[in-house]
Amino acid sequence: YHHLLSKCTERERGNNKTQHQTQEQELNQKSLKRNTRSIVPPSRMRIFLLLSSLPLSISSRVPWSEVAGRNYKKVAPTDATCLRQADFESGTKIIRSPGQYKLCENIVFNPNAPLPGQTPAEDAFDPIFPGEYDEHAFGLGFFSAIAIAASDVELYLDGFTIEQSEGHALFQRFFSIIELADSPFIRNAGPAQFVGDDDYFQAASNIVIVGPGVLGRSSHHGIHGNDNNNILIKNVQFRDFEVAAVSLNNARSLIIEDCNIERNRQDIPVLGMFSAARFIRPYAKKLIDVGYEMDIRGQRTTAVELYDNLINMINNVYEDVVNSGNGVIDQVAHPMEYELFHNPYRVVDGPCYAFVVHGKGPAVGAQGQFFDVAGLEGNTVSKDIIIRNNIISNIVCATNEIPAAVEDGFVVNDVRGSIFQFVSSRGDYRGISILEDGTYKGNVIADVQVMVAKAIHEGILEDTPLAQTVINTIPPSVVEWASSNTSTYSPMYRCNGDSMHHVNKGIVVIRVEETSGFDIFKNSISGVLNLSPEPFPYCSSFHTGASYENFGEQQSGNVRAISAAAVRGYENGSYSSIKLNNIHNVDSTNANVVIGIDIQGDSQLIEIKSNDVNLKSKVGPDPTDEYMALRVRENVDGSSMFIIQSNKFAQEELILSNRRNLRSVAGDATSVHHHFHGNVMESDLKNGGCPFSRNIK
Repeated sequence: YHHLLSKCTERERGNNKTQHQTQEQELNQKSLKRNTRSIVPPSRMRIFLLLSSLPLSISSRVPWSEVAGRNYKKVAPTDATCLRQADFESGTKIIRSPGQYKLCENIVFNPNAPLPGQTPAEDAFDPIFPGEYDEHAFGLGFFSAIAIAASDVELYLDGFTIEQSEGHALFQRFFSIIELADSPFIRNAGPAQFVGDDDYFQAASNIVIVGPGVLGRSSHHGIHGNDNNNILIKNVQFRDFEVAAVSLNNARSLIIEDCNIERNRQDIPVLGMFSAARFIRPYAKKLIDVGYEMDIRGQRTTAVELYDNLINMINNVYEDVVNSGNGVIDQVAHPMEYELFHNPYRVVDGPCYAFVVHGKGPAVGAQGQFFDVAGLEGNTVSKDIIIRNNIISNIVCATNEIPAAVEDGFVVNDVRGSIFQFVSSRGDYRGISILEDGTYKGNVIADVQVMVAKAIHEGILEDTPLAQTVINTIPPSVVEWASSNTSTYSPMYRCNGDSMHHVNKGIVVIRVEETSGFDIFKNSISGVLNLSPEPFPYCSSFHTGASYENFGEQQSGNVRAISAAAVRGYENGSYSSIKLNNIHNVDSTNANVVIGIDIQGDSQLIEIKSNDVNLKSKVGPDPTDEYMALRVRENVDGSSMFIIQSNKFAQEELILSNRRNLRSVAGDATSVHHHFHGNVMESDLKNGGCPFSRNIK
């Protein structure tokens, strides 16, 4: 079956073959259909027929594009396997067999939870090892409600809602409602090793996820996946996700259509530092077993003391947020917890999105800079992506920029990748773990991070699947400083990163990068607001990832409604497109740029047509402000860009492409304001890096 399916997909993609070859393929396809019933197992029949019904014409660019709107079932099959609340009581429901599945009631994911009103046990919500769950994949907790670890699966929401409980969303800070694999990360990616040495990453392919129905509260994603082929997401309502509704890395043949994003989550009680508290618990517990102790602030301190303080602090947050029913940390009852963890904006404190399509590996770096041509054959770039006819509204975020100290060229982070936080980037820039005189102030989290780092340097903690140690970069110099009550330290800060030192990008509503062949059309984007405060001013360097287009820029406050970076047209030579999108009411309180459509990196073969962009009412084409309907950056191949003049842009276009003259094609009447800069690089423009960036020393 898989051989036949592979051949079918290969024929669909063979757009560069001769007409004679195409006719021969069509004959083979007819023969294949005639023999389908005797070849394909019944549980896989419908998906195979759905695939085999695809046209093989040269004009067909994306597998599933023709069937997406007509061949799926709007009502779940009566014989589909029911998923009920009881299937989730012990943890993630792992789908390991092909077939049809459906929700048969509303699901609240809340495994191994304390009883209502009870103080959580130290391992509340955690998987039990050894047991049915792999300790590599689930080493940081239950990463999803549903993990699809098989191909040829149809999942019908059937009018129901599935979401995290409030308590699980508080304690499990990395989570997706649906994960399209048996692990949230591929090998050698993420804050731990999620794929064991003797295991392989099982990605799902040929997946249909359809509504009506709701993917609700999630501390990260609605749907997440890596290395997936042939994915249809249709008629799904997303709400209360923190990072993205859909985020897929290295996707091949993806359709997201007719979905409705009602809002992202806007009642988040904690900042990213609470994740650091949760993630570091296993290390502190191991130190108890060996009776570890050290000097902190000049006083002998045991692992037992620090672990008890850590658990008490975590439980105090749970008591205030969940058990009290208030949803926030009590500043009076628990001032230290409030100082470290309280989220003043109640929205996600890192980069946020609606839809993300990215190349191989996690999308935590900068916007794509370089397109990997070899990746087309090596399966490291996404291909054949359609995002159409979706309604996206009420996206509010506020990135918490975390100044990261740099030692010997490395940012200082703990054993799970969380930044060792010295100062706050908000307002008064108060010390979190450092006093004004440069001595160690510390706090419960910093104390544990330092103790764990010292134990690693001494060889006390060994690397295991549940407690890996190789990520730690807290150096002996910082450990020695924290051990004393008189030593001083003068950090040099690298800016433009979040609490895990992911590159800050602000809000990017639809983000497509490192992709060959895409169509983004007939989407409605409105009600987008970035509440990020002003950037931290005391920076010695900036986190730019692999991108030099944003060198020296702090992007927390930026907004891009649609961003395409390091992208190409389809492999058959036809253009990728951004067309017929409506983008309205998009703003930020502290932005370098607010952009409707942004084309970046080494990009070619893109058509921009018939889009309606009005970012802010009463703001027109003004090259001195931060608002731009369209920007084409300097590394884009202008000779392969078409900006059709049927676009209706209330704000200006900024064309920086310096490689060739960008071509503009006449169309309907429009409001277009070109600002060509010829061969001028952005770094030569006022304030450096971006025309409207702040000149931060």
